[in-house]
Parts: sequence; C-alpha cells; structure tokens
Amino acid sequence: MSLPTTIPQAILDTVLGRLALLFLTGAAGDPTVARHAASQMLAAYNVETEEELRLAAEIICFGFHTLEALSYASDPDLSLNKICRLRGSAVSLSRESHKAQRKLDQLQRQRRAGTPTQPETPAPQPEPTPARPRIDNALGLIEAERPAKQIIGKDGGKSWSQSFQKRQTARRIAENLKKNQAQHASETAHLHAAASTQVSRPAA
Repeated sequence: MSLPTTIPQAILDTVLGRLALLFLTGAAGDPTVARHAASQMLAAYNVETEEELRLAAEIICFGFHTLEALSYASDPDLSLNKICRLRGSAVSLSRESHKAQRKLDQLQRQRRAGTPTQPETPAPQPEPTPARPRIDNALGLIEAERPAKQIIGKDGGKSWSQSFQKRQTARRIAENLKKNQAQHASETAHLHAAASTQVSRPAA
C-alpha cells in the first residue's frame, strides 16, 4: 500500500514528519525508518484526500498517546493521583481517536458512493465538567511523565499503595523533626539570652 499522489507533496511531508516522531524509538533513532513506518501506517487507512489524511494522522497520534499514558500509569511507584490522571488522560485520548475514526469512515463512505461532502453543522455540546481531562492537559501530563520515570529499587516489589504510605510516613517524620529542631533552637536562644543577662548584671 502507498499514499496517493493526488495529495500535494508538501502536505504529505508535513504530516509524515510529525508522525515519524512517534516511531523514532522503535526505529533506533533512524528518521528514514521512522518516516517509512509512519507512511505505512497512514497508507493502511486508504486515504485519498487531504481531509482523510488529516483524520488518519489524528487517529494514529491519539492511539499512540493513549498507549503511552496507560504504560506510564502501570508504574507502581507513582502516586494514586498521578495514576488516576494518566488513566483519565488515556480515556480522553481514546475517545478523540474513535471520534476521528467515525468521521473518516463517514467521509470515505460518501466518497465511494459519489455523495458530495456537506459542511458539517456542529451539534450543541454540553458544558465540559471540570473533572474531565482536556486533550492538551492529557498530552501535557504524558510529556511531564516521560522524563520523570524512576528506576524501582529495593522497594520495587511493593504495591503503589504501600509506596505511597511509606512516602507519607517519611514526610510526617521529616515535618516532626523540623518542628523539634525549631523548638530546640528557640529554647537554646532563650537560655543564651538569659545567661547573657545574668553575666552583664552588676554585682550588688
């Protein structure tokens, strides 16, 4: 399978250049191999127009970022909050991927049937709830987790809840030590001040 020659080369090069970044790791950093993999993925969607090409590229991007978010969420050393956020991001990205797939299927059915494409009238959308992760936040969270992966040491066999409880206990101990140190410093300063007053007091 190959991409159609009816699509301008500049558009093809731009889309392939963006998608190739997703395949660089599997291509051992070789941009030519990564670009060929991206081309093969796009060709599998049988695109013939610029709009179909764009939708296919969205499906691929959202799909790969969904897998990436789920992969990071499986790290047992992450906090419960981060795990939930990554899973929510994966759900949001997967939803967008399915939406693009339905639109692509519709366009291709119309093209094969010879039906002219009608401009789509946007349906009224409900107000998004604050708890629903947005696409930009989802991608941002994945990017933030990419360099923050930690190597699991001797606690690697523990579940995330045990690790979380251990971190919380360590935090409370550190806070108590800090309070004790501050109290000790205050008492020491008070004793020094009292001693200085007694030394400087004139003899009767």
